[in-house]
Amino acid sequence: MTAAELPTVGYLDQWFRALLARVEAQQAAATPAPATVVLYSVGSLAEVLDCDPSTVRRWLREGKQVKDKKGNDNTIKLQAYYFSSEARIPWPALLAYERGEAFDLASLPAPTAAPPRPGTVAEVPARPEAPPLRLAS
Repeated sequence: MTAAELPTVGYLDQWFRALLARVEAQQAAATPAPATVVLYSVGSLAEVLDCDPSTVRRWLREGKQVKDKKGNDNTIKLQAYYFSSEARIPWPALLAYERGEAFDLASLPAPTAAPPRPGTVAEVPARPEAPPLRLAS
């Protein structure tokens, strides 16, 4: 190897910056977006789980018996938000219920609306209301 074949500082700096940019881009792509909470109504959750809506209502009302580490029986209920007597169930609460774990709704970020199901027609946004008519004077 001769002195002419050795990389210069400028050459190394250029390639290291290119490598650093590639690594940063991969890290940015791998970083998950902030989690959003999707809320399901009793009917939509029953449809997703392929069960009867009365089953989901029973999970909300009565819960199920689980044994703790000491062997004691405990009752856990499916946790849900209630808006004007209509239950909205977050998916993480259902997962905790199925595992037999207690769940706290306060641990969730702010909820969002449920995404449209595949194969269904998305809701058309409402047209803005026309301004009221005035009589010309």
